[in-house]
Amino acid sequence: MCGSDMFQTKKLWIFHLLGWLLFISLPLTILSRERDPELEFTLLSSGYFWLFFLIYFLLFYLNLWILIPQFFLKQKHILYTGFFFIGITAVFFSQPFENLIFQRFHHQQQIPQTNRFPEPPPVNFHPEFPPPPSPERTAPAVDFVSLVLFFIVWIVSMAIKISEQWRLSEKKVIMSEADKAQAELSFFKAQINPHFLFNTLNNIYSLAVSQSEHTAPSILKLSGMMRYITEEATENDVPLEDEITCLENYIDLQKLRMNAKTSVEFTFTGNGHQTRIAPLILMTFVENAFKYGISNHHESTIVIRVEQTPRTVSLFCRNTIFDLNKENNRIGVGIANTRKRLDFLYPQRHELHIENDGKVFTVNLKLTSDEVHSH
Repeated sequence: MCGSDMFQTKKLWIFHLLGWLLFISLPLTILSRERDPELEFTLLSSGYFWLFFLIYFLLFYLNLWILIPQFFLKQKHILYTGFFFIGITAVFFSQPFENLIFQRFHHQQQIPQTNRFPEPPPVNFHPEFPPPPSPERTAPAVDFVSLVLFFIVWIVSMAIKISEQWRLSEKKVIMSEADKAQAELSFFKAQINPHFLFNTLNNIYSLAVSQSEHTAPSILKLSGMMRYITEEATENDVPLEDEITCLENYIDLQKLRMNAKTSVEFTFTGNGHQTRIAPLILMTFVENAFKYGISNHHESTIVIRVEQTPRTVSLFCRNTIFDLNKENNRIGVGIANTRKRLDFLYPQRHELHIENDGKVFTVNLKLTSDEVHSH
């Protein structure tokens, strides 16, 4: 049981205890008209009072733990209503307050009249006609106190159980949404990784075919990237310096296939230490910049800037768009997946601005201190 659940359980039992203390105080309040200074001690030491308390105690937990779960929550409303009427009928005829509390208590409070002078006979007293006996207290036709207490116990137990079920249902919905989000996030990662590796392998294959001297260093960099993706990127967050190293390796591999008409400006400001971010959250935008910002016929510049401050990590990425119609849907899918990843991992705590005028594609992403985990 986690700390939060233990705290809620303690709060619940404290609530029950306070409720029963309030219930015990009700008969004391009702009988306070007797004006006896020893009333509280006499009542609390009476076995009849605790029998009265036990009746309502058992009724409360019978309804809370058995009747509501087994009948009301299972849509057996007719049976549950039948038990309700059985209970209220039993209380109506047994009159537990009057019979177990007031009558017994009233009888115990009658002190024998001993060692006292005899009271004078009433006026107009005649020996042949004795005075009428003093009237004795009789139970009323309806024990309203017992009925009110029955309704209170029944309604409170229903309210507690229904609120408990509501909280459980709400918790299940939240857990279901979290599981769904995690499943979708895993799906997005699975989409990103193969696509990313496929493009990089194509680049290295071109180097190998041309027998370039950069083939071996490129394979080494790809090996480092694959280790990062398969081992570290499976976590929810990774050190920023590892993410930057992966970006640098990727940019170096992409430079191998570019001609002199394309230039890359990559800068990183910060040290990358003691900061963690979601893995590959920056890679999607960098990958798109190289995929659609390189031309063999036109000059272009790809600008990538990553800036780290004590409270933020920011990405600025800009590239010229060439052959947009070639794989326009792929761009949309990649950006859409990244937006969802950001929504799942950093809900309402990130800023993403994308501008696309058909010629230049610009990305501004900022992760604030809530998303960037500092240690």
